[in-house]
Amino acid sequence: MADVMEERIRSIERTAGFAFVIASVLLASTMLVHPVFPDVNKTNQVLQTITSQKGEAWMQVHALMAVGFAIATVAFCALAFLLHIKGSSGSAAIVTTCALVGGGLWVTFLSAEMYATRFYANLFGIDPGGATMLFSTLWFWKIGALNAGALLFFAAVLFGGVAAVKRDVIPVWLGWGGALIAGVGAVVYIGDFWSSTATGAASQPMQWPAMRYGIGLPLQLWMLGVGAIFLQRYFTRAPMRVTYPRPEARTSGSAPRRPAEHVTRPAAEPAQTGAPSAPSAPRIPHPALAPDPEPEPERQRGPEAPKRPAPPQIFPG
Repeated sequence: MADVMEERIRSIERTAGFAFVIASVLLASTMLVHPVFPDVNKTNQVLQTITSQKGEAWMQVHALMAVGFAIATVAFCALAFLLHIKGSSGSAAIVTTCALVGGGLWVTFLSAEMYATRFYANLFGIDPGGATMLFSTLWFWKIGALNAGALLFFAAVLFGGVAAVKRDVIPVWLGWGGALIAGVGAVVYIGDFWSSTATGAASQPMQWPAMRYGIGLPLQLWMLGVGAIFLQRYFTRAPMRVTYPRPEARTSGSAPRRPAEHVTRPAAEPAQTGAPSAPSAPRIPHPALAPDPEPEPERQRGPEAPKRPAPPQIFPG
C-alpha cells in the first residue's frame, strides 16, 4: 500500500510541476506585452488603444492568457490533491475551490472579449459613440470579474503555500514568500475596491505598474519555483515498481480426471505420539461392494431335536 501511495505522489508531482512551469511562462510573457491603460474608466481611450492595434495582437494576447490561466487551474488543483494526500484536507478544499472559480472567471471573460473586441474595433471606425457605449458594458463586467478572479488566486497561493510548508511539500522560504506576496496583493485589491464603491468607478489595481511588476510578476516566479521543485523530485526519485502476486499457472499436460468411484475411506488414525496406539476398529466394507452371503450348510440334527412345524396352508389341497 505504501508503494502505491508513493507512486501516486510521484504522478501528482509530475503533473503539477509541468503545469506550474508552463502556466508561469505563458502568464509572465503576456503580462510583459499587455498594454497598460492610464484609466480603465475612460472606455473611449481604452477602445482607441485597442483599435490602434487592429485587434490581432489583442486577441492573441488574450488567447495565451486564457490558456495560461486554464493550465494554472490544473496546477493548483494538483497541488490541492497532493495536500489532501498529505493530510491537509481543509486547505486542499479551499485551494481547489478558489482555483476552479478564479480560473473559470478569467478564462470566460478573456475568451468573451477576445472575439468581441474585433467587432468593437470595426464598429469604432464607423460609429465611435455607439461602439464606446457597447464596449463599456462588456468592459466593466470584465474588470469586476477579473478582480474577483485575482483575489481567488491570491487566496489559493496563500492557503496553498502555508499548507505546503506545513506538510514539507515545498521549502519554507518559498511557501511563506508566496503567501506574503499574495497577502499584500489581496489587501491592495480589497482596499481599492472598497474605495471605488463610493464613486462607482471600476477598480483597476491590475493596471498599476507597481502591482503588475511588484505582485503579479513575483507570483509567476513563485509558480515557476514550485514547478521546478516538483519536477526535480520527479526526475531524481527512482520509480517504484509495484508487483502483485500471480495465480499458479495450470499445467497443460495434466492427466484426465477419473470418474468418481465408491471407495471406502479408512477411519481417522490416531495421532502419532510416544504411547502405543490403541487397536483400530475393523473396516466395514460398503454394502454395495460386500460379497453375497454363502448358503449356510445343513446341520446334522439329532433325533432329539424337535422338528419345525410346517407352515399353515391358506388354500389346502
